[in-house]
Amino acid sequence: MNTRIEPQQRRSRDKRDRVLAAAAALLQEVPFDEIGTRLIAERAEVSVGSLYRFFPDKEAIFLALSESWLDKVIALMDGLVAAPPATLGAFVDSVVDTFAAFFRDEPGYRQVSLGSQTLLVAPGASARNDADLAERLRRTVTGHYGRPDDAELTPRLLLAIHVTECLLNRAFRTDPAGDPFVLSELKGLLRAYLGA
Repeated sequence: MNTRIEPQQRRSRDKRDRVLAAAAALLQEVPFDEIGTRLIAERAEVSVGSLYRFFPDKEAIFLALSESWLDKVIALMDGLVAAPPATLGAFVDSVVDTFAAFFRDEPGYRQVSLGSQTLLVAPGASARNDADLAERLRRTVTGHYGRPDDAELTPRLLLAIHVTECLLNRAFRTDPAGDPFVLSELKGLLRAYLGA
């Protein structure tokens, strides 16, 4: 378990969220090895004692941050599949645009994805997250766009997720806004691969 207690009261949840937000912001400014619990507590404007009520150590903070990002990625996909556009091609474009915006705007995420900062992730968490994304995509492309639900679809969607992650990393490696050429090519590749 990554936290000492799961906060029940809103004020406590707010403090916990401030700790995670501070840790994410620090990843944009300071090497991971130089970030300590005192610095995080100071940035979050909470006492070190309050921080330790929720997290036993620095690693637990960053593990919780990684898990919160995985949850946000699922929430983004849920929003996309709730009201998909008329065509599969437009859906592919909206997926790329949404996740490019997450890369661009989510504090600390780009630094971790690009490998300039390293975070712990619970064993199997990334694979479970990818499987959850693939299942949401499968339901959408079969239910909304009429794609046959054959044995190749889920592995194909998982591969599309990995390609997307790889090319988003490439798009943001040298351009904090995301290289428009790479993002455009990613859309074209996914459209062709998924038969859009």
